[in-house]
Amino acid sequence: MQGTGTFLTADLNDSQKAAVTHGEGAAVVFAGPGSGKTTVLTRRVLYLLEQGVSPERLMVVTFTRAAAREMKNRLVQAAGRPLSGLWIGTFHSLFLSLLRRSGRSVPRLLKETEQTQWLRQLLIEREQLADDEAVSTLLNQIGLCKGNLILPDRLKVKKEKNILFRDLYQAYESRKQLSGVWDYDDILVETYRLLQDPRQQSVWCGYWEHVLVDEFQDINRVQFETLRILAPPSGNLFVVGDDDQAIYSFRGSDPRLMQEVRTWFSPCRTIVLSTNYRSTESVIALGQRLIRHNRRRQEKTLTGTGKQGPDPVWMEPADEEEEARQILARLDDGVETAVLYRTSTQARAMIDALVRADVPFAVAEGDASFYRRWQVLDVMAYLRLADNPNDLDALVRIINKPKRYLFGEDWMDQVWTISQKTGQSLLQALADLPGLESYQRRLLQKLAMDVAALRGMNASEAVAYIREQIGYDAFLSSFAQDTGNDESAVKEPVEELAVAATQFSGRDELLHHVTKVNEVVSHRPEQPRVHLMTFHRAKGLEFDRVFLIGLHSMVLPHRRSLQVPEHKKAEAWEEERRLLYVGITRARRELFLSVSRTRQGKRVAPSPFLREMGFAGGSDRKEGTAEEGKRMPSVSVSVSSSRRPQPQQKFHGEAVRVGDRIRHVKWGEGEVIEVAPIGGVAPGRKVVIRFSAGVQSLHYELSRQLGLLLPEE
Repeated sequence: MQGTGTFLTADLNDSQKAAVTHGEGAAVVFAGPGSGKTTVLTRRVLYLLEQGVSPERLMVVTFTRAAAREMKNRLVQAAGRPLSGLWIGTFHSLFLSLLRRSGRSVPRLLKETEQTQWLRQLLIEREQLADDEAVSTLLNQIGLCKGNLILPDRLKVKKEKNILFRDLYQAYESRKQLSGVWDYDDILVETYRLLQDPRQQSVWCGYWEHVLVDEFQDINRVQFETLRILAPPSGNLFVVGDDDQAIYSFRGSDPRLMQEVRTWFSPCRTIVLSTNYRSTESVIALGQRLIRHNRRRQEKTLTGTGKQGPDPVWMEPADEEEEARQILARLDDGVETAVLYRTSTQARAMIDALVRADVPFAVAEGDASFYRRWQVLDVMAYLRLADNPNDLDALVRIINKPKRYLFGEDWMDQVWTISQKTGQSLLQALADLPGLESYQRRLLQKLAMDVAALRGMNASEAVAYIREQIGYDAFLSSFAQDTGNDESAVKEPVEELAVAATQFSGRDELLHHVTKVNEVVSHRPEQPRVHLMTFHRAKGLEFDRVFLIGLHSMVLPHRRSLQVPEHKKAEAWEEERRLLYVGITRARRELFLSVSRTRQGKRVAPSPFLREMGFAGGSDRKEGTAEEGKRMPSVSVSVSSSRRPQPQQKFHGEAVRVGDRIRHVKWGEGEVIEVAPIGGVAPGRKVVIRFSAGVQSLHYELSRQLGLLLPEE
């Protein structure tokens, strides 16, 4: 290994040199984006080794196994010799080694798939939603509690929703105990517990002469408290991070812990790495213009190295489909490109466009799961039934969505038998099940008629009919109310599907496209031209060109992130601002910020963060949140000349008023008692008609197109 004056510091700036050659005592290094954080940490380890510190007396904590491997390889290559005994790895791997060396018996660790299955089963047993999103949310909530050393018996809760979580948490912990297994969070908790023993403290406190921690802004309370115990008496704790990139509060991380280091360790030196070697001057300036609005942060003004490039571009497409088309048009030059977004649902339009254009792309499995969301699968089941009324899986999926009061499993065998005897389809045979009440038979007959009606519709019409006439939206509203979920969040997937359906003329085209998307996203190409990911997943990465899409109010900051007690709202706003800052600072050269004028058929306002950066567009938008925005009379999409108009619109000019007499092919003659406009993807009018058999609510234009409604002569 070469001397300090040559290899280790010759190519570093003054702040980097100060960090690498820091002497005794604690140091907190605030490292801005692209400021050479990994280089400083690696050189710091090499510097300590050169100063005579034994590898066995060094602990280096990284946040991912990949980062640990990369750093170890760089260290071995630079040192020119094996560094056996060096403690380098994640908190979990290092603490696991500590537990084993202390003589603690470590049980089998739950695999991620097992953990997911357990939590799903617990949700099902309590008749709760158990899709991937619900399981993931529960897993994060449990991890958040354990990261803050909050176990079930410490949860003092009163609200029904919180009581349910405590019971699920307790049931999960009890099952682990009975099975004799741990999850990965238990490694952290049990290490903390072990070190409460004075005898163990005497062994491990001071075991390492130096402790170095990367990505310190992402640590949680249990990790911080354990480090306080393990830190050497000399106070040689060296932490590197960026409080402006702290975006994992849902996992328990807290950027204030970087400030607490200076409280607990005194003296403590503060070093700021403020030169960004990654991005152009214009990208750096935009990020600084945004992040300076945060108050709870270490003050730091980043400067660049004089790199010049195009100014960031504001995009204002008509909607999400036009947004995807504009991005697609810029991908012909082969520049490494990332498309970043706040929520995985926002990836749908971009994924659809890339699949249709056959452009290789990479996307995380979770971000590509839109067409596997349970609400989307429900609607697709209706479409599959329209094509095949003998699809039993589809039938079982939607039989009580909305409720048709057909429960249990006996009916499946019975309807199959009836179908075989009578030659009817399974769908038609439902109404002939023995022992049905009259209201059940009526609902099952209506189901068969509704599914038959779908066969005469294109994709957009069919989705609208399922939502409005079959009553799927009403089912989702009831579901949200019964389960205590946010109704807008529950309905978001079908709102998005309604927009997606406008791109296809036939139902079969939509179904085929969904199949193709699921096939494409399951195979990551070797050389993807485009990378799609959330802002959270993009942290730590960089790309030549970056698109930030869907920058709307109530998406950024996200409405759910603001559903916190009043005293925590300011913190939530700052974290959401940091999230956008992370997105901006991924760009090396080209940066595009996109905010469409409508989303899911509604007018939307730009994110308030855009104004902070000088965004002057959207002057003709309706101000307000996405929820407050006026629903468009029709979906505002850039329609190509080949797209055929919705055929039911030819009936839009027909007069229909309260008091008119109208005949329905099934229910006979009725009287119109209400007329109201319908917006969204299938605009028209809702008519409420009183028939002798009862009151029915129908989409007038769709019903006329299908021949279900006949005006009186």
